[in-house]
Amino acid sequence: MAHVWLCVGLSLTAWVGGSLGLPPQHLGWLRLWEEGAQCGDCLPALCPPVRPGGCPAGRVRDRCDCCERCANGAGQRCDPDAAQEFYGRCGEGLVCRRKAARRGHSRANPEPACTCRDKGRVCGSDGWTYPNLCQLKEASSRSERGIRAVGAGTCRSAPRILRGPRHTSNSTGSGVVFGCEVSAYPLPSVTWKKRGSHYFLPGDHPRISVQMRGGPQRYSVSTWLQIQGLQLSDAGVYSCISQNALGETSATGKLTVLRQGELLSNKHIDYKRLLGDVLKGTVIMGSGVFSCPCGGLGKGRGHKYLAC
Repeated sequence: MAHVWLCVGLSLTAWVGGSLGLPPQHLGWLRLWEEGAQCGDCLPALCPPVRPGGCPAGRVRDRCDCCERCANGAGQRCDPDAAQEFYGRCGEGLVCRRKAARRGHSRANPEPACTCRDKGRVCGSDGWTYPNLCQLKEASSRSERGIRAVGAGTCRSAPRILRGPRHTSNSTGSGVVFGCEVSAYPLPSVTWKKRGSHYFLPGDHPRISVQMRGGPQRYSVSTWLQIQGLQLSDAGVYSCISQNALGETSATGKLTVLRQGELLSNKHIDYKRLLGDVLKGTVIMGSGVFSCPCGGLGKGRGHKYLAC
């Protein structure tokens, strides 16, 4: 029973320190109180339960080598040795180290934290690359199927569309931008096409331009297709096409171009009526159109409308 009260006391101590938001240098009295506690008889039946799958960094035993508890993950504060137990122990593959002082700072972080022993990137069975084995294990604990390491270094994979172009609309004379973000290794090539055309964009179109850069994620490429001075002939479906030696993929976005007079300016909108029409399921604005992203353009009873 004494050991059970010890476990409760240690948990309460850690909760108090965290909930009060005390800085590390002010937690000394809590640590000294905890270090004075002694281990009693081990009664595993009285140990607090650990929720299955609730420990991303795995499980460890307490200082008295009796009860299991969740291990601390990468970046969490930790106890540098087994002689004390205040923050907790690091999980498998993690070591408790004090962070070195950053450039421009005279002192290092006063409290050690869990860092991964293996610094190299690793390829997971899900096809994603993880910064280290520790992060792969944490991701595996949150996955229903589990993730295992299949090799060191970056995963070789066919392109994946992380963010494809979205359907958009605007009036003649205005401009639009389609965006596309792709991830793959080796890095893929990314091109744009309009459905029905055999030529890659921008070609020799003076109103169309394509920009591309690496990132924002590692082994990813972002690209944008910009069309200025919209004309009715620009309407259509535009494809972001990505390929490398392992495969090819694409995503599409539809562009709707309206005549400039078909769009209502905000000052002509009756917002009370608009809200009522939205709740009914149809936005009807006389002979004009209120641009709404949730529906399609149509006609009914002599009116143009957007079904939302």
